[in-house]
Amino acid sequence: MKTFSTSIFLIVILLSTSFGAKPAKPLSVIDLELHPGGTYMMTTKASVNGHEGRFIFDTGGGISYISPEFAKAAACEPWGQITGFMLTGQRLDMQRCDGLAFDVDRLHLPMPSLGVFDIGKFMPPKTPKIDGSIGLDAFAGKTVTLSLAGKKLTVESTSSLRERIRNGKELPIRLVREAEGLALSVVAAVRTPKGVAWMELDSGNGGAHVVGKHIAQVIGLDTEKKEPQEGRLSFTDGIAIDGPFRVNPTLTMDGNIGTRFMINYNLTIDLAGGRAWLAPAGGGN
Repeated sequence: MKTFSTSIFLIVILLSTSFGAKPAKPLSVIDLELHPGGTYMMTTKASVNGHEGRFIFDTGGGISYISPEFAKAAACEPWGQITGFMLTGQRLDMQRCDGLAFDVDRLHLPMPSLGVFDIGKFMPPKTPKIDGSIGLDAFAGKTVTLSLAGKKLTVESTSSLRERIRNGKELPIRLVREAEGLALSVVAAVRTPKGVAWMELDSGNGGAHVVGKHIAQVIGLDTEKKEPQEGRLSFTDGIAIDGPFRVNPTLTMDGNIGTRFMINYNLTIDLAGGRAWLAPAGGGN
């Protein structure tokens, strides 16, 4: 009888330990805020050289950058040049600051080079000041989860990633490094009747998804229509992407998927291994 009682006691202890286990702790959870300058455009606070500012977080930005005014406050004298191309083909040149770092939450994020660029001139009048943009290049080699619905950017630990992807569906992606390897963005595999298209995942696009004219007809869109049009695509993992879609004749990529889709999912991206997972936003931040 004594042996039986001891066994029951051990089982109770094991069960209580299992059910009471704390969730794995990520490296960092960065709070995001909606900015009035754009639909679902998210910002966060960070500091550079001890000088704090507010920055857009943009998965489609490629290059992180600071404004000329902020560069001066952070004791950087811009020099040289970074050259890239916007998704619609326009060439973009900016100077750079080297050897700086973003400090955000508990993270120190060294940046080989930061662009110097004034985003304010593209904002509507009286828009609150933005000091620059933080892109995926700031998190190169790490794994991040973006929850637009939860307004969080989580930098995963090895253990928190294991928990995160249990409820996720893997999404085939490619990591794209332009501007002599400084830029970092992600394109995902999309089904078409002709084969696989690769479309950028862009948390900075709050309008209609954008599709290149070169594949618009293949996916059932009117190539001559300038206004957004309804339609439906799907990633190769079967998850649907609902419109509206805008056809752009000068797009340098197959397409750009924005916040109209991303608001419904938590997107986890392994920026070292080149893997990604999607989980419904209701499944937690």
